[in-house]
Amino acid sequence: MVEKFCGVWGHSREEYLKSENPTMYKMLIETGELEEYLNGYQEAYSTKASNLTQKLEAENGVNEELYKTDALEWILESEKIQEVVKETLEKEIWQ
Repeated sequence: MVEKFCGVWGHSREEYLKSENPTMYKMLIETGELEEYLNGYQEAYSTKASNLTQKLEAENGVNEELYKTDALEWILESEKIQEVVKETLEKEIWQ
């Protein structure tokens, strides 16, 4: 088990390894490289999530102006975008 918190994306990759590639998971544990590996995924996918969120917000007009004119709509659209980002990156991590 990982000693330090590796974030949502690192945890997702860990679950993938346990389920789909247990040999690699075991090797990373045995060599003491699991935490570094998962932290790398966390860092990379945090950046991807941020970039994708910004792109989708721009494409869908989820911006400060929308927030000022209709905060509820801004919240709803932001939540939809977060769900798309999560689903998109989860699929990628599980490949």
